[in-house]
Amino acid sequence: MAIIKMIKSAQLVKIFKKNGFGFITGVPCSIFKDFLVYLNQVGKIRHIPATSEGEACALGTGYHLSTGKIPLIYMQNSGLGNAVNPLTSLLDKEVYGIPALLLVSWRGEPGKTDEPEHIKMGKITTKMLALLGIPYLIVSEKESQIEEQINKAKQYFERNSSPFALIFKNGIIEPEHSDRKKTLGLTREEAIKAIIDKLKGNEAVVSTTGKTSRELFECRENKKQGHQPDFYMVGSMGSSSALSLGVALNSRKKVLVIDGDGSVLMKMGNLATIGQCQPKKFIHIVMDNSGYESTGGQPSSSSVVDWEKLFLSLGYKKAVVIKSKKELDKLNFDKIKSPAAIIIKCNQESRKDLGRPTLTPVQVKENFMKFLSD
Repeated sequence: MAIIKMIKSAQLVKIFKKNGFGFITGVPCSIFKDFLVYLNQVGKIRHIPATSEGEACALGTGYHLSTGKIPLIYMQNSGLGNAVNPLTSLLDKEVYGIPALLLVSWRGEPGKTDEPEHIKMGKITTKMLALLGIPYLIVSEKESQIEEQINKAKQYFERNSSPFALIFKNGIIEPEHSDRKKTLGLTREEAIKAIIDKLKGNEAVVSTTGKTSRELFECRENKKQGHQPDFYMVGSMGSSSALSLGVALNSRKKVLVIDGDGSVLMKMGNLATIGQCQPKKFIHIVMDNSGYESTGGQPSSSSVVDWEKLFLSLGYKKAVVIKSKKELDKLNFDKIKSPAAIIIKCNQESRKDLGRPTLTPVQVKENFMKFLSD
């Protein structure tokens, strides 16, 4: 098997800067983790993190309209799904014709082992780009060839006013060392354990994608509890709250959704729908670590959010911010008016030996459906 050489993040930034790219926006992926760490440290290209891929496409469009220059827009290949609407109705040459260099990570690359949520998109990534009419190149590990690939993209932009994509395989970007600062004493895993200790066992629990679901699964394992009450989301970032609302409106069970700040920010419209529907026995827990910890710790925009005012303005009956284990221990779920929001401020850290659910997504679904029907 051929060994993939790695590109240094400094090389990438240097090449982009040399070729006139001065603006980048997008939603993080673990494949871009080290590139984004370096980019944030050196600040040589203006970087505006987005809450969704669709937002990133619109941001890039605004940059082009105001400067005439070409934006860089990064996304995981799963994010192509979120970006299809602006790519076809905003950037496409048959509409406004906006040139943009898309940096697309290739999770679920055929022939490579990856998580279930990446398999389908991994198979159809190149087909999807072709269907969208977006030409692409798979990024080379050689600096000279990367230069050539970017030159090909620039030549394309000279003839066409529409997007061009560069596909990045897993492991092609060289790791960058970075130290994460611990700002609070509470970890997400400790918070999840404390939450589970408060439950009676008849509550339905939905956990957002990433390490939140992995930690909930291991918590159940360590406590020797069954997994029937839990729906572990894989992929579909931002959708756990809407899924939980669907359960709450059609089940007699009390529903808890364990969400993340990045997930909530991606699809904030869900909150208004929850507030409008006023589900009974519904608790929305947001683990706010001010970052996308599951993809490498890139910062989110949660630092500017007044969570209590946000949730209350959208119809939630109660919203409380928790900053310590002591405060969390004092919380009584049975006395909180629904729908309720509990925002838990926590560290951006997790165990290096954190495992993954051993159940398949279909097994999780079937167990959860049986639990809801009891």
